[in-house]
Amino acid sequence: MADLDPLVRYRKHGVDEKRRILAELYQQAEKLERQKTAIEEQVEEETKLAEGMATAEASAYLGRYLEGARTKIETLNGHIRQMEIRIAVAQEDMRTAFAEMKKVEITQRNRKDKEKAAEKKKEDQELDEVAIENYRRRQKDDGGD
Repeated sequence: MADLDPLVRYRKHGVDEKRRILAELYQQAEKLERQKTAIEEQVEEETKLAEGMATAEASAYLGRYLEGARTKIETLNGHIRQMEIRIAVAQEDMRTAFAEMKKVEITQRNRKDKEKAAEKKKEDQELDEVAIENYRRRQKDDGGD
């Protein structure tokens, strides 16, 4: 039987690579969330400042600012949704790769267990043969005297 250790290492490397990619996707999604939170916090601050000024000019600027901020937030929400889809695909890809790696590992372990069992059986047979031969010799020696 062929040794599957190289295939196990190859599959493990693939899983590690997929895990790294997934981690990068999570970091990107987190960055988008932080950007969205920062814009929302700026909106709150600008709204408080405009309310404190209570002028028509401040209200006009605030309206345009809020419109631009809403557009940015909507754009970020779209990017976040896209990132969530990419993350879900990457998670499924990693799960599949991990399952394939485990199958190969289990197959390799089963093969090694079978080889050990065969070696043990052969060794036991050899020891049995030696014991039987020793018994025969003793019987012959005892019977010949």
